[in-house]
Amino acid sequence: MSSSGAPVGPSLPPGEFINLPERGQVFVRQASGPPGSPTVVLLHGWTVTADLNWYPAFEPLSQRASVVAFDHRGHGQGLPTKRFQFSDCAADVLAVVDALGIEEFVCVGYSMGGAIAQLVARAAPDRITGLVLGATATSFRGRGWRAIRFALLPVVAAASRLAPVKLRYWGWEQTVFNVIGTNIGRWAQAEILKGDPQALLDAGTELFNFDSAPWIAELPMPIAQVRTLGDEVVPDDLQQGLTEALDDISAFSYRGGHASVVTDFDSFWGCLSKALDSVGVPDRTPTESSSLSDPSTSEASR
Repeated sequence: MSSSGAPVGPSLPPGEFINLPERGQVFVRQASGPPGSPTVVLLHGWTVTADLNWYPAFEPLSQRASVVAFDHRGHGQGLPTKRFQFSDCAADVLAVVDALGIEEFVCVGYSMGGAIAQLVARAAPDRITGLVLGATATSFRGRGWRAIRFALLPVVAAASRLAPVKLRYWGWEQTVFNVIGTNIGRWAQAEILKGDPQALLDAGTELFNFDSAPWIAELPMPIAQVRTLGDEVVPDDLQQGLTEALDDISAFSYRGGHASVVTDFDSFWGCLSKALDSVGVPDRTPTESSSLSDPSTSEASR
């Protein structure tokens, strides 16, 4: 706990607010990699922040690449928005790299960030040298009861717009404290509570409507996938659908839930490291990396 009473989180790379012309200011974290190394832009998942999604990855990733991470609009310290749309989020990514003077980069997206990463790659294929997609899919609807429950999100989002702003935030606090955040620490709860409740509901609608299956095979850059087997948020069959949508994909898997990107980071990193290798972000510390967890359940397919 800090002297101000705010919960203390993990050590993080330095960050600063940068101005995006005609968009506003967004807080961006950067970690410098080895000289001449590529840049990796990290895109986080639904309801969380870049810090919460990626905090264990900053240090090992900066051993092989320069790292950029920021919050999507409506999340954390991201840009404010009247109506959250994936197309705007993809344009935000390109606006950030433009502001930082980055011409080419590798895009790594987790969960919802994976959907946005696919759209970034579609919008600027000449600038994305590699794409890594973790715990994500070409479509999130699924079948049966999942599809029915998912179909309620646009309805809830529309109804929320009729509610007073204070009521929205109160409802979001109750959801975080009593549903989402029951097994996480105060810092993680605080990160999630930074989001705009209406934007987060609109993001759920975007997830419901997202479908990259008709065009993802047209993306020209190397693509790798990290699959979280046994994931209840983005189930195995949906992640498998992404694998099958591409003839030439490097897929690496381990058994872990959706939160294992932080709760079982060694397993996640074991696969992410191989995925990065496959899209042109080589491991520059082979001795150190060999000591990291290399799960026996990991498998690769080309």
